[in-house]
Amino acid sequence: MSSSANGGSFLARVNGGVKRNMKIATYSSISFDGNDNINGGSSSSSNSSSKKEKKQDVSLKELPVQSTSPYAMSSYDQMVMDLFPNISDNTQSADNKYNNGDGDASLDPYWVEPLLSLTKSSSRSLVRQLQHQYCPMGYDPSASPFSTLLSTSSNTTSTDENSINNSKKRTTSLLSFIRHQKQTHFNDAIMLVRVGDFYETYGIDAIMLVEHCGLNPMAGKARAGCPWRNVQATLDGLTNAGFRVAVYEEWKGDDEEFRAMVGTDAIEQTGGKSLKRRYLAQVVSSANPTYMHGLVLKDDSSVCDDSPASQDGLSSSTNSPGRSYVGVIETQAGYTLVEVSAEERIAVVSERLTAEAVSCRLIAYPPADPLIYVPPYPDGGSKSKTRSDRLPFLPWRQTSNSMMKPSVGVKGKVRVKTLPPSLVVGPAPGKSDIERAKQTIVSAFLRLEDDSLDGDTSTDDETSSLPMKRERGKVSHDDFVVITPSSTNGSLSDVHSSQVTSSLPLHLETATQLGLMSDPAIPTLTQSLLPDSAPSSSRRFLRRWLLIPPPPDIADAMSQLVGTLKDDDNRALPSLNAPPITGKVSSLIRAGQASAPVFRELLSSLNAGIQILLLDGEDCQRPNGMVVAPLLKILQHDTGIEARDSLILRKRFIETKRIIESVVNTNNVDDTDKERISHFGDVIPPAFLERNEVIWRGRVKQVALECSHDVPLAAQRLAEAVALDFWGVESIQFNENGEIDLNDAKETKSPIVQDIFNNLIAVKSKPSWDSSIPLQTEDNTGGDRKSRYFHPRDRNGKVLRTRYTTDRVQEALSDYVETCENARKEVEKVLTRLSWELVDNGHLPSIMQASHLNLILATAAHHAASSNMKGWSNAVIEDESTSAGHFEGVWPYWMDKSESIPNSFDLDGLFLLTAPNMSGKSTLMRTTAAAALLINSGLCAPLKDGSCIRRFDSIFVRGASADVPTEDKSAFGAEMGDVAALLRSCGARSLVFVDEIGRGTSPKDGTCLAAAILEKMAVSGMSGMFATHLHGILNIPYVPLAESRLRKKRMAIQDDGQGHLSWTYKLEDGVCTNSLALLTAAKFGLDPSILQRAEELSEYWNTDTIESKMHFDENSSDINMNTAIEILQSVVGRGVCVPVPPSYMPPPSLEGSSCVYILQIGKKYYVGETDSLSQRLSQHRSKGRDWSSLSAVAIQIEEGKSHARNVESLVIRRMSKDGFDMISVADGTSIRASSRRGT
Repeated sequence: MSSSANGGSFLARVNGGVKRNMKIATYSSISFDGNDNINGGSSSSSNSSSKKEKKQDVSLKELPVQSTSPYAMSSYDQMVMDLFPNISDNTQSADNKYNNGDGDASLDPYWVEPLLSLTKSSSRSLVRQLQHQYCPMGYDPSASPFSTLLSTSSNTTSTDENSINNSKKRTTSLLSFIRHQKQTHFNDAIMLVRVGDFYETYGIDAIMLVEHCGLNPMAGKARAGCPWRNVQATLDGLTNAGFRVAVYEEWKGDDEEFRAMVGTDAIEQTGGKSLKRRYLAQVVSSANPTYMHGLVLKDDSSVCDDSPASQDGLSSSTNSPGRSYVGVIETQAGYTLVEVSAEERIAVVSERLTAEAVSCRLIAYPPADPLIYVPPYPDGGSKSKTRSDRLPFLPWRQTSNSMMKPSVGVKGKVRVKTLPPSLVVGPAPGKSDIERAKQTIVSAFLRLEDDSLDGDTSTDDETSSLPMKRERGKVSHDDFVVITPSSTNGSLSDVHSSQVTSSLPLHLETATQLGLMSDPAIPTLTQSLLPDSAPSSSRRFLRRWLLIPPPPDIADAMSQLVGTLKDDDNRALPSLNAPPITGKVSSLIRAGQASAPVFRELLSSLNAGIQILLLDGEDCQRPNGMVVAPLLKILQHDTGIEARDSLILRKRFIETKRIIESVVNTNNVDDTDKERISHFGDVIPPAFLERNEVIWRGRVKQVALECSHDVPLAAQRLAEAVALDFWGVESIQFNENGEIDLNDAKETKSPIVQDIFNNLIAVKSKPSWDSSIPLQTEDNTGGDRKSRYFHPRDRNGKVLRTRYTTDRVQEALSDYVETCENARKEVEKVLTRLSWELVDNGHLPSIMQASHLNLILATAAHHAASSNMKGWSNAVIEDESTSAGHFEGVWPYWMDKSESIPNSFDLDGLFLLTAPNMSGKSTLMRTTAAAALLINSGLCAPLKDGSCIRRFDSIFVRGASADVPTEDKSAFGAEMGDVAALLRSCGARSLVFVDEIGRGTSPKDGTCLAAAILEKMAVSGMSGMFATHLHGILNIPYVPLAESRLRKKRMAIQDDGQGHLSWTYKLEDGVCTNSLALLTAAKFGLDPSILQRAEELSEYWNTDTIESKMHFDENSSDINMNTAIEILQSVVGRGVCVPVPPSYMPPPSLEGSSCVYILQIGKKYYVGETDSLSQRLSQHRSKGRDWSSLSAVAIQIEEGKSHARNVESLVIRRMSKDGFDMISVADGTSIRASSRRGT
């Protein structure tokens, strides 16, 4: 890929799709080498040959290599790879990668992956028509729709010389033009070229239109296009797939103006006729999704649409913000992430991030192509890292020597370009690290774009990026506002010991487990924070707010704002329906393409901003204002623009509003007489007049126009001519409505026909009364009777033989159409000048601040209303506390309060949580983590009043894992990677939740690893919960410091006294070693025979091994009730066993006390515990057969029911191990710790 293509959309986005000549002092020259590196060059400007050199400098090192592929390719894969013969040769120089044979262009390797990813049969079939010899798009005009120019055999892929020459002869001037532009500038972008009322393209580009836009190939060939009205929908399909699209328009002005525009006086001639002049209008990409051409007079204001279509803030649409360009700078203290929005001209800089946090951001907000990576200076004493090792944060990374097809649903893989660390801006007085990072990345992207369009105005090109009518000024890194989402001081290790605790960005696993990523198995958090009617922009705002939690002072400001809105009953709010002014609107204004509807949306946003600043009264400067003060604090944090003085801000809003209102008409077209579309009754069809006037009327105030005043007179002259020549009116008379009187007309019904395509009106035939009317001469004397009616011509000069008109009508019609066109151009020019005035006079920041102010208040108000409706509350934040917090009545965020079971607890250490399956332990962990994140971010959470939570520097949630095939990781490997990230980034001020660690390996190794991890977390001072089913972890001898911080908790299970267990979902002290797996399996429909067999096999389970006990002597004298009594007494340690013979009832003194009993049923034994021994024996005996004659022995447990359960489990295990045939052997796994309350 050439450097021209890699940054092609950035500068166009910054400047509204228009080229600027920029010079940036920091980087005099940037290019890509064969390893995807960006190199700095000399300070001299590039010469005319630089473009060719740059083109040859670039290659993709990570492209698939055939010779090392471990996979067998299909015939289609082989056919695709045959189109790229050069990439199988690793030793081939870059000079030959783009030229083959006699200087003919070959296909760019960028298209390998898109072609291999094709899924539609219609698009895959077109690949057979491609050739790679001389066309950079692979298009062969001589190919038949049914031809098979390529096959699976590489010997048949070469095209003979005669075929090539034949194809070249059939090349048109348009195709030659597109090929030249493709090879010169956009070999890895799709080209769309305007051809009349269509946009067309060829070869691979056309195949992508068929695949991603649902278009049909033209005549079955690799050629496709779309009508001009559908160009934005077509571009959306391509940019959503990750492609960049270069759009070329036809120049409709005169040659001199075109020469002045493109900066050349040469216009190519072919066949003695001048070619249509075309220019590069814009490069559209995922960061630049809106095609900003001819939008000034559009009525569509969808760029401001904010309907609540997306309930989670994750769905992308044409109204979602464009992607940001991303640069990652690796330092010794972590990664610095720079996210550059060319639309809004902001650079969000996040410092000292872990690789996991960077990965989370890249997945949550996929970057535009390319991503710039800056490695650290190499350490001479350490081993050099490979490219893969240097990029651990890439979520899409894969091995460079494997032939792997892209995953289904994964679109637009972003390329990584390496910037040498020597090009990082060095330290300078008064320049912070954040400013240096911003300047480094922004300047790199700007320079890449500047290089990409160098040479567009050379004399051998017929195209150029169209400049503005005046110089708009150069763009540099200084034009980008810096935003720092969080304030962290020091390295990652220093964060945990700093005085001010700031929350670090969420890791990917944490964001996923808390419903902030696209995981259908986890309830979406943002959906629960707002009502369904909330706009999608509010959901996007909260998602971004939570992924990178705000600094403490900003979180406190949000908490104050939400709390005031939630509890203040006496404060009415202005309308919260003002649309958000996105980066697309900013780009439209900078490009001079903002329409009147867009300006009206701006006025709505400004009006809302003015009203918002008055919420605390006219003296909105009060520092203790409960709404305005926190709003301004959040506003400054969110936009990076000074917003402390609300009075000054309000004055700026008012001034910006005044400028817009002085030009833009805020009324509808029919509100004033001057703005009404011309109307003359039935004389001229109203649709004709409306079609010519509606496009410009009602947009700009009459005081700002001149040409439009001539339209009513021109329309009246046309109406009079039509009345005389088409209707046969003798004289022109107007009625009281201003319409021409047709009472004396010779036509009784309208003879007028419209031609929409040619914009004319005529009659179908000569009037029957024409022969009786002599032509009038200049001296008003009668002339000959030759008909004055003739055939008009269409827009291409062709005679329309089924239509008639007259000179008078033709002249009036031409005058009217020309006058309307002049009015249209004038309105367009006035609106463009208004956009430029807003930019040049510095009003664009005010517009963005007003929009963000409305967005912040709308989000806070909707969240407060939703919280009141759901019963959510604020909580007190404590910066210094020995406890992690007190959670009062917390419940799952995705559940209704009335349907959930709340839990209250003090998180005063690290909970070691054991519980049966489906008892709610994972739900409790996710619930607690989400509540802590929300409170630390200044929002309400699903908990009751009285909660108090410490401020955390990091929240980490680790759930059950699965394999990650794309990264060659097993579930256990992914699990250990997340744990390593946890231990690296979390400390004494961190809140951690770890679920089911160690399940992916052997029980012994898993238990030991889990115990070691738990001990490390406890010693490090972390707070949170550690849930496990590896019950061996309960008996590990931990170091004293860890033991002092561990709190053993479990989810309570309720026993109804009749052997039926139920889940309570309540947290309590103690341990649980019975997972109730068989009960859970039965609940979810597992075959009863499987459950029965599992119960049988459980008899042979030992914590260390499975031993066979099938051959013990059942009649051995050692296996009897006396032995069982000895085991029971040894486990209890005191007390007397009371025998209960068959049919006897137990002593009444045992009623109401906890007892453990042993039953002998034939040759089998059963152990249980109860508080009502007589009732339990009655139940057992009612089972019939051997149960009716059972004998029993019981012993009282003074410590209570919890201790009785422990005794029960121990007795079962002892008896089973000694060879007893146990009916209740499965309960032997349920060893419980005694309750602290002794109950």
